[in-house]
Amino acid sequence: MSKPAEIIPENQQSYWDSLSCYYHEITRISVGDFHYGPQIPGERKLRLLPRIRPGMTALELGCGAAQNSIWLSKRGAVCVAADISPQQLARAAALAEREKVKVELLEASLEKFHLKLRGRTFDLVHSSHALEFARRPDRVVRKMAEFLNPGGTLMVSTVHPLYNGSWVEGMVEDDSGTVFDGQFLTDYFNPPDDVRDDIYGRVVSRAYPVSDWFRWLRAAGLEVTAIAEPPAVVDAPYTSDDWADHGGQLDHIPSTLIMVARK
Repeated sequence: MSKPAEIIPENQQSYWDSLSCYYHEITRISVGDFHYGPQIPGERKLRLLPRIRPGMTALELGCGAAQNSIWLSKRGAVCVAADISPQQLARAAALAEREKVKVELLEASLEKFHLKLRGRTFDLVHSSHALEFARRPDRVVRKMAEFLNPGGTLMVSTVHPLYNGSWVEGMVEDDSGTVFDGQFLTDYFNPPDDVRDDIYGRVVSRAYPVSDWFRWLRAAGLEVTAIAEPPAVVDAPYTSDDWADHGGQLDHIPSTLIMVARK
Protein backbone atom coordinates (compact mmCIF):
# COMPACT_ATOMS: atom_id res chain seq x y z
CA MET A 1 0.00 0.00 0.00
CA SER A 2 1.31 3.46 -0.87
CA LYS A 3 2.05 5.89 1.94
CA PRO A 4 -0.88 8.31 2.55
CA ALA A 5 -0.35 11.83 1.25
CA GLU A 6 0.46 14.41 3.92
CA ILE A 7 -2.40 16.75 4.78
CA ILE A 8 -1.01 20.23 5.46
CA PRO A 9 -3.69 22.60 6.81
CA GLU A 10 -1.61 25.64 5.90
CA ASN A 11 -1.98 24.72 2.20
CA GLN A 12 -5.74 25.13 2.40
CA GLN A 13 -5.75 28.91 2.47
CA SER A 14 -3.56 29.45 -0.59
CA TYR A 15 -5.36 26.70 -2.52
CA TRP A 16 -8.87 28.03 -1.96
CA ASP A 17 -7.81 31.65 -2.38
CA SER A 18 -6.34 30.76 -5.78
CA LEU A 19 -9.24 28.54 -6.84
CA SER A 20 -12.08 30.71 -5.53
CA CYS A 21 -12.81 32.74 -8.66
CA TYR A 22 -12.79 29.76 -11.04
CA TYR A 23 -14.68 27.57 -8.56
CA HIS A 24 -17.58 30.01 -8.39
CA GLU A 25 -17.61 30.39 -12.17
CA ILE A 26 -18.17 26.66 -12.75
CA THR A 27 -20.15 25.72 -9.61
CA ARG A 28 -23.75 26.61 -8.83
CA ILE A 29 -24.74 26.52 -5.16
CA SER A 30 -28.24 27.69 -4.32
CA VAL A 31 -29.22 29.81 -1.33
CA GLY A 32 -32.77 28.50 -1.77
CA ASP A 33 -32.02 25.16 -0.11
CA PHE A 34 -29.53 23.81 2.43
CA HIS A 35 -26.98 21.72 0.54
CA TYR A 36 -25.18 18.61 1.76
CA GLY A 37 -22.91 17.96 -1.20
CA PRO A 38 -22.58 18.00 -4.97
CA GLN A 39 -25.42 16.58 -7.05
CA ILE A 40 -27.47 15.23 -4.14
CA PRO A 41 -30.75 16.40 -2.60
CA GLY A 42 -30.84 19.30 -0.18
CA GLU A 43 -32.73 19.77 3.06
CA ARG A 44 -36.01 20.31 1.21
CA LYS A 45 -36.02 16.58 0.40
CA LEU A 46 -33.77 15.01 3.03
CA ARG A 47 -35.25 16.67 6.15
CA LEU A 48 -32.22 15.97 8.35
CA LEU A 49 -31.88 19.25 10.24
CA PRO A 50 -33.70 20.19 13.43
CA ARG A 51 -36.56 22.68 13.16
CA ILE A 52 -35.08 26.08 12.33
CA ARG A 53 -36.58 28.60 14.71
CA PRO A 54 -35.99 32.36 14.94
CA GLY A 55 -33.12 33.20 17.25
CA MET A 56 -31.45 29.78 17.20
CA THR A 57 -27.68 29.94 16.86
CA ALA A 58 -25.67 28.14 14.18
CA LEU A 59 -21.98 27.69 13.40
CA GLU A 60 -20.74 26.59 9.97
CA LEU A 61 -17.18 25.34 9.40
CA GLY A 62 -15.52 25.39 5.98
CA CYS A 63 -18.33 27.63 4.78
CA GLY A 64 -16.96 28.72 1.38
CA ALA A 65 -19.40 31.41 0.22
CA ALA A 66 -21.64 30.56 3.23
CA GLN A 67 -24.72 29.57 1.20
CA ASN A 68 -25.93 27.29 4.00
CA SER A 69 -25.54 29.97 6.65
CA ILE A 70 -27.38 32.41 4.40
CA TRP A 71 -30.22 29.90 4.00
CA LEU A 72 -30.40 29.49 7.78
CA SER A 73 -30.29 33.26 8.33
CA LYS A 74 -33.25 33.73 6.03
CA ARG A 75 -35.18 31.51 8.43
CA GLY A 76 -34.25 33.51 11.49
CA ALA A 77 -31.13 31.72 12.69
CA VAL A 78 -28.21 33.74 14.09
CA CYS A 79 -25.25 32.47 12.10
CA VAL A 80 -21.47 32.38 12.33
CA ALA A 81 -19.66 31.04 9.26
CA ALA A 82 -15.94 30.23 9.33
CA ASP A 83 -13.51 29.52 6.52
CA ILE A 84 -9.73 29.55 6.14
CA SER A 85 -9.84 31.47 2.83
CA PRO A 86 -10.22 35.27 2.81
CA GLN A 87 -11.26 35.08 -0.85
CA GLN A 88 -14.08 32.68 -0.03
CA LEU A 89 -15.17 34.87 2.87
CA ALA A 90 -15.22 37.93 0.62
CA ARG A 91 -17.62 36.07 -1.66
CA ALA A 92 -19.69 35.09 1.37
CA ALA A 93 -19.91 38.74 2.47
CA ALA A 94 -21.01 39.87 -0.99
CA LEU A 95 -23.60 37.08 -1.23
CA ALA A 96 -25.01 37.81 2.23
CA GLU A 97 -25.34 41.49 1.33
CA ARG A 98 -27.08 40.59 -1.93
CA GLU A 99 -29.50 38.32 -0.07
CA LYS A 100 -30.07 40.99 2.61
CA VAL A 101 -29.13 38.82 5.59
CA LYS A 102 -26.54 39.11 8.33
CA VAL A 103 -23.93 36.37 8.78
CA GLU A 104 -20.95 36.81 11.09
CA LEU A 105 -17.91 35.75 9.06
CA LEU A 106 -14.79 34.40 10.70
CA GLU A 107 -11.41 33.58 9.15
CA ALA A 108 -10.41 30.35 10.86
CA SER A 109 -9.12 26.90 9.96
CA LEU A 110 -10.82 23.65 10.88
CA GLU A 111 -7.97 22.92 13.26
CA LYS A 112 -8.04 26.26 15.11
CA PHE A 113 -11.59 27.63 14.82
CA HIS A 114 -12.20 26.99 18.53
CA LEU A 115 -9.54 29.52 19.51
CA LYS A 116 -11.65 32.35 18.10
CA LEU A 117 -14.95 31.25 19.63
CA ARG A 118 -14.11 30.77 23.27
CA GLY A 119 -17.13 31.02 25.54
CA ARG A 120 -19.69 30.73 22.75
CA THR A 121 -22.09 27.85 22.13
CA PHE A 122 -24.56 27.01 19.37
CA ASP A 123 -27.77 25.12 18.77
CA LEU A 124 -26.51 23.80 15.42
CA VAL A 125 -22.92 23.16 14.33
CA HIS A 126 -22.59 22.05 10.72
CA SER A 127 -20.06 21.47 7.97
CA SER A 128 -20.67 20.39 4.38
CA HIS A 129 -17.76 18.82 2.51
CA ALA A 130 -14.93 20.38 4.48
CA LEU A 131 -13.77 17.86 7.07
CA GLU A 132 -12.24 15.59 4.42
CA PHE A 133 -9.49 18.24 4.18
CA ALA A 134 -8.70 18.13 7.91
CA ARG A 135 -5.59 16.39 9.17
CA ARG A 136 -7.47 14.90 12.14
CA PRO A 137 -11.23 15.02 11.52
CA ASP A 138 -11.82 13.12 14.77
CA ARG A 139 -10.38 16.06 16.70
CA VAL A 140 -12.45 18.54 14.69
CA VAL A 141 -15.62 16.56 15.46
CA ARG A 142 -14.75 16.60 19.17
CA LYS A 143 -14.25 20.38 19.10
CA MET A 144 -17.49 20.87 17.17
CA ALA A 145 -19.32 18.88 19.84
CA GLU A 146 -17.85 21.07 22.59
CA PHE A 147 -19.53 24.11 21.05
CA LEU A 148 -22.99 22.55 21.06
CA ASN A 149 -25.66 23.56 23.53
CA PRO A 150 -27.35 20.66 25.36
CA GLY A 151 -29.90 19.23 22.94
CA GLY A 152 -28.05 20.81 20.01
CA THR A 153 -27.41 19.18 16.64
CA LEU A 154 -24.17 18.46 14.83
CA MET A 155 -24.25 17.77 11.10
CA VAL A 156 -21.26 16.68 9.03
CA SER A 157 -21.37 15.79 5.35
CA THR A 158 -18.20 14.53 3.75
CA VAL A 159 -16.85 12.52 0.85
CA HIS A 160 -18.08 8.92 0.89
CA PRO A 161 -15.31 6.29 1.00
CA LEU A 162 -16.77 4.52 -2.04
CA TYR A 163 -16.47 7.67 -4.10
CA ASN A 164 -12.68 7.66 -3.82
CA GLY A 165 -12.51 4.36 -5.66
CA SER A 166 -12.25 4.05 -9.44
CA TRP A 167 -15.19 3.68 -11.79
CA VAL A 168 -14.53 0.82 -14.21
CA GLU A 169 -16.50 0.30 -17.41
CA GLY A 170 -17.36 -3.17 -18.66
CA MET A 171 -16.07 -4.96 -15.58
CA VAL A 172 -18.88 -7.57 -15.29
CA GLU A 173 -20.72 -9.59 -17.90
CA ASP A 174 -23.78 -11.66 -17.03
CA ASP A 175 -25.11 -14.81 -18.72
CA SER A 176 -27.02 -12.77 -21.26
CA GLY A 177 -23.88 -10.99 -22.41
CA THR A 178 -24.89 -7.69 -20.85
CA VAL A 179 -21.85 -5.71 -19.69
CA PHE A 180 -22.09 -3.69 -16.50
CA ASP A 181 -19.99 -0.89 -15.11
CA GLY A 182 -19.00 -0.75 -11.46
CA GLN A 183 -16.77 0.55 -8.72
CA PHE A 184 -13.31 -0.77 -7.91
CA LEU A 185 -11.92 -0.12 -4.44
CA THR A 186 -8.84 -2.01 -3.29
CA ASP A 187 -9.36 -1.33 0.43
CA TYR A 188 -12.58 0.10 1.86
CA PHE A 189 -10.93 0.71 5.21
CA ASN A 190 -8.13 2.75 3.64
CA PRO A 191 -9.61 4.32 0.50
CA PRO A 192 -7.20 6.20 -1.77
CA ASP A 193 -6.68 9.90 -1.20
CA ASP A 194 -7.94 12.51 -3.62
CA VAL A 195 -4.76 14.52 -4.13
CA ARG A 196 -5.33 17.83 -5.92
CA ASP A 197 -2.02 19.15 -7.21
CA ASP A 198 -2.41 21.73 -9.95
CA ILE A 199 -1.97 25.40 -10.77
CA TYR A 200 -4.03 26.34 -7.70
CA GLY A 201 -1.73 24.53 -5.28
CA ARG A 202 -1.88 21.20 -3.48
CA VAL A 203 -4.46 19.84 -1.07
CA VAL A 204 -5.54 16.36 -0.04
CA SER A 205 -9.11 15.14 0.44
CA ARG A 206 -9.32 11.98 2.54
CA ALA A 207 -12.27 9.63 2.95
CA TYR A 208 -12.94 7.43 5.97
CA PRO A 209 -15.23 4.42 6.58
CA VAL A 210 -18.73 5.11 7.87
CA SER A 211 -17.88 3.30 11.11
CA ASP A 212 -15.04 5.77 11.81
CA TRP A 213 -17.40 8.74 11.66
CA PHE A 214 -19.92 6.93 13.86
CA ARG A 215 -17.21 6.13 16.41
CA TRP A 216 -15.87 9.72 16.42
CA LEU A 217 -19.33 11.15 17.03
CA ARG A 218 -20.00 8.71 19.86
CA ALA A 219 -16.58 9.42 21.39
CA ALA A 220 -17.51 13.12 21.38
CA GLY A 221 -20.49 12.28 23.61
CA LEU A 222 -23.13 12.57 20.89
CA GLU A 223 -26.12 10.44 19.96
CA VAL A 224 -26.14 9.63 16.25
CA THR A 225 -29.66 10.27 14.98
CA ALA A 226 -29.31 9.89 11.20
CA ILE A 227 -26.95 8.53 8.56
CA ALA A 228 -27.65 9.25 4.89
CA GLU A 229 -25.97 8.20 1.63
CA PRO A 230 -28.22 9.82 -0.98
CA PRO A 231 -27.99 9.08 -4.71
CA ALA A 232 -27.79 11.82 -7.31
CA VAL A 233 -30.74 13.97 -8.38
CA VAL A 234 -31.19 16.28 -11.35
CA ASP A 235 -32.30 19.30 -9.32
CA ALA A 236 -29.48 19.38 -6.76
CA PRO A 237 -28.90 22.70 -4.97
CA TYR A 238 -25.13 22.18 -5.41
CA THR A 239 -24.04 21.31 -8.93
CA SER A 240 -21.80 22.03 -11.91
CA ASP A 241 -21.74 20.83 -15.50
CA ASP A 242 -19.18 18.17 -14.57
CA TRP A 243 -21.15 16.94 -11.56
CA ALA A 244 -24.38 16.84 -13.58
CA ASP A 245 -22.64 14.86 -16.34
CA HIS A 246 -21.73 11.95 -14.06
CA GLY A 247 -22.77 9.31 -16.58
CA GLY A 248 -25.02 7.48 -14.13
CA GLN A 249 -22.22 6.67 -11.71
CA LEU A 250 -23.79 8.60 -8.83
CA ASP A 251 -27.04 6.70 -9.32
CA HIS A 252 -25.22 3.56 -8.14
CA ILE A 253 -22.67 4.73 -5.58
CA PRO A 254 -22.93 7.55 -3.04
CA SER A 255 -20.58 10.50 -3.36
CA THR A 256 -21.50 11.97 0.03
CA LEU A 257 -21.90 10.61 3.53
CA ILE A 258 -24.10 12.61 5.91
CA MET A 259 -23.99 12.14 9.69
CA VAL A 260 -26.36 13.87 12.10
CA ALA A 261 -25.95 13.70 15.88
CA ARG A 262 -27.44 15.29 18.99
CA LYS A 263 -25.84 16.37 22.26
